[in-house]
Amino acid sequence: MKFKKRSKVSTEIPNSSLSDIAFLLLIFFMVSTVFAIEEGLILDLPSKEAVAKKISRKNIMRVSGYADGTVTIDDEVVNLHDVRGRVEQAMMENDKLIVVVETDPNATYGLMIDMLDELKLAQAQRVSLKTLEK
Repeated sequence: MKFKKRSKVSTEIPNSSLSDIAFLLLIFFMVSTVFAIEEGLILDLPSKEAVAKKISRKNIMRVSGYADGTVTIDDEVVNLHDVRGRVEQAMMENDKLIVVVETDPNATYGLMIDMLDELKLAQAQRVSLKTLEK
């Protein structure tokens, strides 16, 4: 009695359509992805023809950040998270308020960004940037 020789069954996974599937998944995720666009503070920079204006001291609020991480509002030390509430209150009292953000040249960049974030949350529209003088 003769036995028929069996052909070996392939143990490989067919990958001829693998590139098509990968391409379709790539297209699907590219089309269905939503990119969040975060809007930052809008800064109007002065032009060359800009003329300096005199502003009353009562219309200015100074928010200062120092190299050691200290934040002050008009020379009064405050917590960074209190800046929002103070600015909101001052803006309700004075609609012409201009907030001047002063940072020490040796302060971290993150401190200035945190102060600007607090002003954005307070919806401060008039913001001026300045470097603290030594």
